[in-house]
Amino acid sequence: MTIARMRASELTAAERADLEAALQDPARFHSDGKEVGIAAIVLPLLLIPLEVVLLNEVRGSYQLYADPEVPARYFVDLFRLDVRMLVNPEFLQLAGVIAIPAAIVAIGTYGLRTRGRHGHAITSFGVVRIRGNALRVLRYADMAETRTGERRRPRYQIVTDELELVAKDGGVLTLYGFGLERRRALIEALRQKTSEP
Repeated sequence: MTIARMRASELTAAERADLEAALQDPARFHSDGKEVGIAAIVLPLLLIPLEVVLLNEVRGSYQLYADPEVPARYFVDLFRLDVRMLVNPEFLQLAGVIAIPAAIVAIGTYGLRTRGRHGHAITSFGVVRIRGNALRVLRYADMAETRTGERRRPRYQIVTDELELVAKDGGVLTLYGFGLERRRALIEALRQKTSEP
């Protein structure tokens, strides 16, 4: 496929430097990372009350079943390797108590590590759709045409402009936002520049 899926480390040193420069230039980088940043803050905050509830449930279950003679048996029964274990409410509560802090840390870490790295960048070698360290790269040499349009209701919740970059093999890289005509003009100018011998 002409639209390459890659990591930032797979770019050449010159391309990585150009991408990093584009990320700092508002004329060449359109960020949609505000939503990611908000989600990285809000989701962990929403999970904290659930963690408290599950901790209280696990503590209550342990106190209910754990008399001085069978505290170890309670946990052995919980972790019995059986398909029924997956529908045991007490096992699910304990699994949730363990999984939720891991999810909180993972979401927060992802938000911090990818801060300012969500959106699309116009570089000297092509247009890059960036999601943290994951890239979708459409090089100017592989671009067939550019089309603008508008995302309208009722299918889409938010009405914005869209810019479709069509690859020679028919793949489409779609950019959303406002003011995409300026970005289209910049892309067309860079395409012309790279196609000249």
